[in-house]
Amino acid sequence: MKTTITFLGTASVVPEAGNDTASFLLNGTHLIDAGWYSALNMLRYGFNPMDLDCVFLTHCHHDHYLGLAGILFYLRMRQSERPDRPPLHVIGPEADIHRTLDRAHAYLQTDRFPDVGLDPVVTRVRPGDSLEREHFEVATVAGVHSVQAIAYRFTDKATRASIAISGDTARNPAIADLAHGCDLLIHEASSGAIPMDLAVHSGHSSAMDAARVAALASVKRLALVHCAEPLRPDALAAAQAIFANTFLPEPGETVEVAPVRTLPGDRQKLTSN
Repeated sequence: MKTTITFLGTASVVPEAGNDTASFLLNGTHLIDAGWYSALNMLRYGFNPMDLDCVFLTHCHHDHYLGLAGILFYLRMRQSERPDRPPLHVIGPEADIHRTLDRAHAYLQTDRFPDVGLDPVVTRVRPGDSLEREHFEVATVAGVHSVQAIAYRFTDKATRASIAISGDTARNPAIADLAHGCDLLIHEASSGAIPMDLAVHSGHSSAMDAARVAALASVKRLALVHCAEPLRPDALAAAQAIFANTFLPEPGETVEVAPVRTLPGDRQKLTSN
């Protein structure tokens, strides 16, 4: 038994050629955020979209849901290959998830072409909700963003490995509590090594913000995402100065996550930067 996460994309709003916006595939069955090309990227990296159980959206900005219509279309077009496939679950912020799904159906013009319609099971999430899936326990807190945003922690029931995903957020100590003792924290670093001014900018973090959260949470590893390509080298250096076990995942990279044991209250000390 393994817990794995594949980085289908690592980029910010507009991805570079060969990359996609930040989106992640957990154990080949749970998609967290739907980048521009999620269904095709799954195929590209050796996964079958027909195996998808859930799509979790951290929030409903375009770069995090653009691929949702493509996933619905793919599953409907391939439905005859697996007619007994369980329904897809789409899970996301209560404020926007139904509207976003309705817009995906409108884009597919399901009123004109009913044969392309696919109706998933929708779960509206409020910050602080806990969810029980067949294979995962899911905890949540609110992100600090310009729309309702959810940070998730997934704990694999079989391996007890845990992964926390920040989504888009400004500096947010609540994520350190959510991620405490996690084996992997995936955190946005939109501004790279440039400090973010919370009073000016709308709901994003720097690499240093991400590293401080990782240190406070005593996670095992930190992955920086949602960072434009030119900013990545400086972002990695700035984060590693605060939290040494930081890395920049590559598009298509799969990481096996092994559980780490952390004593209660055992938090790493922040280093100065």
